[in-house]
Amino acid sequence: MEAGASPSMNIKQIETFVRIVELGSFSAAAEALYASQSTVSARIKDLERYLGAELFDRSFHRAQLTPKGHELYDHARQLVEFTSSLTQQLRDPHAVTGRLHLGVVGVVANTWLPALVATLRERYPHLALRLDAGLTGVLMERLRDGKLDFAIVAGPVTDPEFHCAVLGHDRFVWMAAPALELPPGPLGPADIARWPVLALTEESHHYPVLKHWFREAGAAFRAATASNNMNVLATLTMQGLGVSLLPRHCYRAQVEAGRLRVLDTAPALPSVQFSLIYRRARVPALAQALTDAALAASDLPQD
Repeated sequence: MEAGASPSMNIKQIETFVRIVELGSFSAAAEALYASQSTVSARIKDLERYLGAELFDRSFHRAQLTPKGHELYDHARQLVEFTSSLTQQLRDPHAVTGRLHLGVVGVVANTWLPALVATLRERYPHLALRLDAGLTGVLMERLRDGKLDFAIVAGPVTDPEFHCAVLGHDRFVWMAAPALELPPGPLGPADIARWPVLALTEESHHYPVLKHWFREAGAAFRAATASNNMNVLATLTMQGLGVSLLPRHCYRAQVEAGRLRVLDTAPALPSVQFSLIYRRARVPALAQALTDAALAASDLPQD
């Protein structure tokens, strides 16, 4: 334990304690746990410090329990057995049941979400999946309120309340329908502001980014049409109803087909990070499994 840190108790300490009792010595427990004797001793010292009592009488050659050690042993053994059983159950895909509630931003919903759902269905056939599509701000609030287990969001996640696994990045660029006949560029914020701007609503990661982009150039930002759905904005843009900031990788097929045109604008906007997040205070049972599945399904560039 680090100097100055508060004493704590964890399952590794409990398992180490049980193995010492069962095997009769610290060295035998170390060998069974593939740990050094110093690590085993440190775990027991931390556990004793947390409980405020010695668990072993160290005056004997073998590890002899103190009265407090005897009191702890039955509870500790049951806890280790329960943890082992739970781990085995969760590793068996057919034993995983219940509901997983996942929130996703529109970029993901419109691209690689089906691949993620197919992967989860294949690996956990008895798991019920509930999906919510929404903007980053809304998803994070629902996660805080316990209404979601996980969320895939846009933008950097700096809140220490959340664990964050980066899934990739996409660069957002200004797009318009070729029929709109915007000048070749480069176009600045003042030039873009002359056209109807189609934008995501205030709850999105991109709304404050857009406001800053226009404000830094001394141009006014006003959304002619705002929506909480990026696919709606892309459809309106392809119909020639305005210009919008869209993820280049996500809409690359529409650009290649000539339905959207990437505008030459300056200054460039930074790439946007997409992440799978969940609350640190309540880690869902399938946290690592979902992270692995999302990384495998994501088609987002990694930088």
